[in-house]
Amino acid sequence: MKKLIVPFMLLIIILSGCSTEGDIKIINRTNHNLYFTIKGNDYILEGSETSDPDMTISVGTGKQVLFYSEDYVDVDLHLEGETFMMQDAINGIPIEEYFTETTLQVIPKETLKIYCDPTHAGVKLINNFAEDVIGLAYYTADSEIPISIIDQPIVTGDSAWSRLQATSIYDSISYSFVIEFENGFIDSSFTNIDNLTVDEQLRIELE
Repeated sequence: MKKLIVPFMLLIIILSGCSTEGDIKIINRTNHNLYFTIKGNDYILEGSETSDPDMTISVGTGKQVLFYSEDYVDVDLHLEGETFMMQDAINGIPIEEYFTETTLQVIPKETLKIYCDPTHAGVKLINNFAEDVIGLAYYTADSEIPISIIDQPIVTGDSAWSRLQATSIYDSISYSFVIEFENGFIDSSFTNIDNLTVDEQLRIELE
């Protein structure tokens, strides 16, 4: 009787299966940070001018048994960067439609690679000044109505960023920025910033 128990137990283990995983590999081909969320966890992947940093996240894809396994699982992804957004395409040709949320199909024991190439220019304000920044806006030569960038103060020691439409051979854009401090002072000295190209970020460091 004992000789039959061992094979029977092995059969139960085989049929019950084992948990499998699939990998999501994010490759940052911009010079600036990427920010993404998978399974409720937030990640930052720094950019580089000399390499393509990457990060791999493993996600559970269910159980694989002897005769059956799931083809894929759906995984929600939030992904954006300081000079990057996911972009729609028609027949492989990118179009001017951008998004930050998508659903991935992750296959067990395989790696889904996501290459992030820059799509925008950008601006980043680093506040090392003694006063909090309560307003940051920009306007262009085509529109003199300021467009607000921030929705909450940039406290001393903190920073904020925003993507901007990049200058192209078809559309040259000149940006001017207005910074308002908590004490009421307004700095409008950052004017007529021309030719911010794709993946180029204007850094405003307040000392």
